[in-house]
Amino acid sequence: MFDLIDIVPLKLEYCERSSKPAFTLDIAFSFRALALHITTKRIPMLQQLRVGLERYDLIKVMQKKPQECHDLFVIGYDDKVDSHYILSHLAPEMSPIGSIKQVKESKIMEFFQDFLLELEDTQPEDAAAGENLSVPKIMQWMTGQAHTHLLVSEREKFNIVFKFDHCCLQHMPNHTVCYPIVSACTNTITFPVVHMVDYESFKTLMQTAVTYGASFDRV
Repeated sequence: MFDLIDIVPLKLEYCERSSKPAFTLDIAFSFRALALHITTKRIPMLQQLRVGLERYDLIKVMQKKPQECHDLFVIGYDDKVDSHYILSHLAPEMSPIGSIKQVKESKIMEFFQDFLLELEDTQPEDAAAGENLSVPKIMQWMTGQAHTHLLVSEREKFNIVFKFDHCCLQHMPNHTVCYPIVSACTNTITFPVVHMVDYESFKTLMQTAVTYGASFDRV
């Protein structure tokens, strides 16, 4: 590393021959102070961090999975849940392909996707959490948490199970409406198929269930 004091005369001579602002001694000493701070403070801190990472073999993990580990060391990591995160972890229990039940279940899957996308399109960027119905709030209602999983291993194991109830009228012949039921402990949601014949009915039932979810949760 060059000593900044040694290059000051060269910089002053260059400034005298050009129209650029003078390179003052104050600036030179500021650079020198910065260099001393980096070498005496920052580098030892980084070395100590490396020793700690090596103790738990995290250096090897970072070398094998640099992209996944990148977010752990960068300020501004966004753990907000979006529609893609939820839809990519769905695990629906569908009826046999080609059956009438399977057709109805596929429509509900489409309704759910449209519902999430509509929430994203209408949700203001600066909306306060909890004030309005949002995708993170749907996530919290279904699973108990409103953020993405930090660890890759947790993301790989994470699934939201969709079940479809086709027999609610047989269980309760005189009822006129019932709502989706969630089991946050098992990340499972059961849809009353009979009452979700179109998108508007699906949307209405979902909004009511999420807003007043404490009445519909199954522990």
